[in-house]
Amino acid sequence: MDVPDFKPNEQHSKTFLSRLQYGFNFQTTQGTYYFPNYSDVGLSLGYDLGHSNSVGIGASYKIGLGTGWQHIAFSSQGIGIRSYVDIHLKKSFSLTGGYELNYLQPFAAFKDVPQLKNWTQSGLIGIAKTISLKSSFFKKTQVEFLWDFLSYSQVPQQPPVIFRVGYGF
Repeated sequence: MDVPDFKPNEQHSKTFLSRLQYGFNFQTTQGTYYFPNYSDVGLSLGYDLGHSNSVGIGASYKIGLGTGWQHIAFSSQGIGIRSYVDIHLKKSFSLTGGYELNYLQPFAAFKDVPQLKNWTQSGLIGIAKTISLKSSFFKKTQVEFLWDFLSYSQVPQQPPVIFRVGYGF
């Protein structure tokens, strides 16, 4: 008997390694009184659950850019640990959410980063749109618009709205 609109899970025939998704994302944050302008560069490793749904983990590095065009200075402004969930909604849109821990202090070496007690928490939820570009390298470009609902309890407070661009491989 045929079931209308039935889509078999294509992941059942894939091996564990072929389900892994690698990603790279980028965001820039405007400077404040406490922080200079910085760019957040992240890497991620995800697991494809099927039907365009995935879960994953990642890490990020915050590169300080200075306080303006007249005062450009590159520095290590922090690191982050991430987790995420992507749930396919319709066409190229998905609901995305995640939890992040960010260390927002300048440091010279990774041994200078203390234990997790000095890290800030971020809870993210938002919408992502996948844009298929003609280049095979940028085929899975993803634009994310996220709300950090834990930003209001952070000291100093970070911007609650985050715009992130990512690339999947």
